[in-house]
Amino acid sequence: MNTTKIALFAGAAVVVAGGLVLAIKMNPTTSTKDGKGAIGAPAPVEGVANRVNPQIDDLSPITHVAMIPASVDPSTIHFDRLKTVELASKTKTTTDIQNCKERQAREPDGSNCEATAVVARVKAIEALYSYNGPEVSSGESSPGHVEFVVYFRPEELAIDGPVEKLKHDQAAALFQVHTTRSTVQQQVIDKQNSKFCAGSYIDGNWTPKDPQCHDQVQYTTQTVLSPYLTVQVDVLHPATMASRLHPDR
Repeated sequence: MNTTKIALFAGAAVVVAGGLVLAIKMNPTTSTKDGKGAIGAPAPVEGVANRVNPQIDDLSPITHVAMIPASVDPSTIHFDRLKTVELASKTKTTTDIQNCKERQAREPDGSNCEATAVVARVKAIEALYSYNGPEVSSGESSPGHVEFVVYFRPEELAIDGPVEKLKHDQAAALFQVHTTRSTVQQQVIDKQNSKFCAGSYIDGNWTPKDPQCHDQVQYTTQTVLSPYLTVQVDVLHPATMASRLHPDR
């Protein structure tokens, strides 16, 4: 390559380099200071950057089980009524960061960034039960009427027509109730291996006799009865496939 060709190639390189520098100066979105205009990065859409992808949750609303206090006398549990309801089976939770900031500015103590909406529902039969439980009134304990519900799929029950038209005794006879009390693991203070400082209450505060003494509390796991009764409501005569296909049988 002779001297003339070398000079021509060098001049062309200078022109190209100068053009790139000019383009960078004329287009600040490609500067290293701001990566939003980097090659291959999509341009931001108004409002999308502030929104988190929604979370879809599938729920299991049909349950034949309820929990009630263990102090309840199971013999006081009795059936009240049936009715047809719709329960949420799928929800969508979205978080809008910008909207959250605005709400936090208006309500700094109780704002919630999430909004949950029901996107699917399922039909169910609601069975209402009640029991006699303690009810505190004016400092005294007296029996109170406490309710709980369980849910069934319509196809679980061998019923022709709306459940609301059933007589009370007919509806109650559809189910049987069982109660159980399970055991749970509970952490309790291990008194044998714990050390407590001697002291007394002064002005309502516990004050150790020796200011340098510190309690050394050890814990152990114990198996105890649950503070709740598990109430299981079962269908006494579940509907079969044959009875659903041939209800006259």
